[in-house]
Amino acid sequence: MTALQFGMLANCFAAFKGSESKKLMVDKDIKKRYGGVGNQYAVTEIIAFLVSLPVMYAVEGDKLPEFLELLKTSYDLQFNLVMSGLMFYIYNELATMTVKATGA
Repeated sequence: MTALQFGMLANCFAAFKGSESKKLMVDKDIKKRYGGVGNQYAVTEIIAFLVSLPVMYAVEGDKLPEFLELLKTSYDLQFNLVMSGLMFYIYNELATMTVKATGA
């Protein structure tokens, strides 16, 4: 049940992030300061990560030492973690560029 609730919450935040990104793309001054949609997306992702850290520690903080130990010893976990992060970043980068190109 917890996974479903956090999945729904993540979708709400993703929709909010998309609508706010679109607003930023329209503002010429902000677009110029960011230097492009890619940089805008990167800043948005960094802020989202920093905002999610307290939630992560509150919900899963007691399992952090166990995770770090597994991360040191499991090549599969290391590979999957890097690849999932990379694919997530690429997918969202392309989604942001698509919103810019289509004006959706």
